[in-house]
This record gives sequence, structure tokens and C-alpha cells, in this order.
Amino acid sequence: MLLPLLPIWIIDLLGATAMIVLSIMCLRIVLRIYTRDPEDALASYLLWFFLGILAFSFSRPLGHILKYFLFFTGHQDVWIRISPISGSVNTMVFIMIAATTMFFHRIQKTMSQMARDRQRIENTSRELLKLNEDLEDIVSQRTMAEMALRVAHEIRNPVMIIGGLIRHILKEGPCSRNKDPRLQKIMDQAQKLESLVSRFEDVRPVYKRFAPQDLNILVKDSVDAVRIEAENKNIRLRFRRFKSPLIFQGNGRLIKIAVIHLLRNAVDACKRGCEINVTTGLAQKGILLKIEDNGPGIPEDVLKHIFEAFVRTEQGETGLGIPYVRQIIEEHRGKISIKSEKDKGTIVEILLPTHVGALHSS
Repeated sequence: MLLPLLPIWIIDLLGATAMIVLSIMCLRIVLRIYTRDPEDALASYLLWFFLGILAFSFSRPLGHILKYFLFFTGHQDVWIRISPISGSVNTMVFIMIAATTMFFHRIQKTMSQMARDRQRIENTSRELLKLNEDLEDIVSQRTMAEMALRVAHEIRNPVMIIGGLIRHILKEGPCSRNKDPRLQKIMDQAQKLESLVSRFEDVRPVYKRFAPQDLNILVKDSVDAVRIEAENKNIRLRFRRFKSPLIFQGNGRLIKIAVIHLLRNAVDACKRGCEINVTTGLAQKGILLKIEDNGPGIPEDVLKHIFEAFVRTEQGETGLGIPYVRQIIEEHRGKISIKSEKDKGTIVEILLPTHVGALHSS
């Protein structure tokens, strides 16, 4: 009765031996891969996986070899008693392989998320660098313009007085019949100064860089740029985007600079556990951006001078940030309002026109 099963037993024994040999060969290859890069998650997974395969290749074939040995020596009853142990060992090995696979699958997902986060941080850093460069350029241009206007304001009155006196002398003075050429030269120079002052006072925002923009996209980029700062303070930053594009004419980088500054102010003011809700939508006279937080609010004496630069209050001194934000919004012919209540939070609303004509209307 045993002879017809002999070929099957031989094949089973040869297969068990081949399984052990192949498992050892695979493990050697995996060890070489792991040695080249021990920090590679895939190499670590393969190492643990094939260690489990090797354990299984020993437990199952050795169990079969032992079974055949006991059968050939007439100790079938011994195999019947120990076969549950052999099956339990095989089951434990399978569980180890499955657990290793699930564990490294989770590790792989975590590492992929870390890679995406790292990429997002790099993209955000590049975006912030560009915005900072633009902000420096804007501040420089506005500083130069303000200096020019201040100089024009300081010299306008003296120049007008000098020009008026010279005109009066040339017209009605005692030397009106026989004009002194030196007075005429003074008059010519005074007129040049008046013309120069007029040029300074004609400084206006340049709109040639204005183009169609989608407020939803600009606000989303701004929220993404500040999100990490909010998460570090355990502040929930939510963006409720309007379902349709909100198109307006403007400079995208200037608007992003303004929105990022407002968001950072909200993050700085809020405590841990607070919320900042950013909403875009349509309004009666244009498109609307609303930034609302439930932070401590802005003190009343500061709120009165929120759009004025370097005004000293009981809470300290106002800076240039909010006045520049207001200047950017007004250059887009928009409006900004800030409402705040102590211990209840702050609401910032920005209204922007949607058509080009509003940019050049008075």
C-alpha cells in the first residue's frame, strides 16, 4: 500500500528541500540589498518578509520530513499527537509574515505622506521667498514714492511763494518798466521747481501689471502658505471656497501678500485651539473675502488707528503692515473693513470690484 505513494512522497521531500534552499538564496540577495541602503523601507520590508519565508520553509518541510520518518518507522500515533503543534507553528509563521506586510504597508504610507509634506514645505518656502522678494520691492517703491511726495509737500509752498513774489515784482514792482534780467532768471528757475513738484505730486499706482485673477486660487495659495504656522500653534485654519471662479482685474502677487499678512496677523493673535475661517463669495458690488477668527480681538484704542502707521497706543505702536494692506486693496479700487470685539474675535472683510472700469474711475 505504501509503494504507490512513494513517488508523491519523494516529490514532496524534494520540494521541501528545494524550498529551504531557495529561501536561503533569496535571503542572501535581500541581505546584499539591505546592506547597500539600511534606511530604505522597501529593503527592510524584504528582509523581514524573507526571514518569515525562511522560517516557514523550515517549519513546513521539517514537519513533512518528520511525518514521513514516523510513518516509515511505524510511529504514526506519534505524528497524530504532534501534528497540531506543527500546524500551529506554520500558522504562527503565516501570522508573522502577514503582520510584517501590514506593518511595512503602514510605514510606506507614512513615508509617502512625509515625502508629500516635505514637497509641500519646499513649495511653500519657494512661494514665501518669492512673496518676500515682491514685498521688499513693493516696500522699496512705496518708500521712494512717499519720500518724493513728502519732499514735494515740503518745497511746494516755498516755491509757490517765491514764484508769486517774483511775478508780483515783475508785474507791479518799481522795476516793471525796466525789468532786471536777474529777476527773470530767478523766475525761470522757480517755474522749473514748480514743474518738478508737479511731477512728484502726479505719482500714481501703475496698473499695467493688472490682469484677470481668480480670487479663489489666490486665497487658497495664501492659506496653504500659512497653514503650517497655524498647525504648529494647534489653530484650525479652514477655507470655504466659493463654488465658481471669482474673477477680478488685479495683481495676483500683491493680493497674496495682503491676504498672507492678514492671515499671519490672525495666527499670531489667536491662542491654541482657536479657529480661523476664510471664506470667498459674491457681494452686491463685487467679490468678497472674509477672514474671521475667535481669538482675543483687537483692543479698541488700537482698532481706531489700525490703518495708521506708527501710531502709539496704550497697547503699543501700530506698524506698517495693515496700512500697506489697505493701500494694496485701494490700488485695486477695493475696500477693506476690520471689526473686532474683545474675547470674541476679529472679522476682516475685503471687497474687490470685478470689472476694469472701476480701476480707473474716481
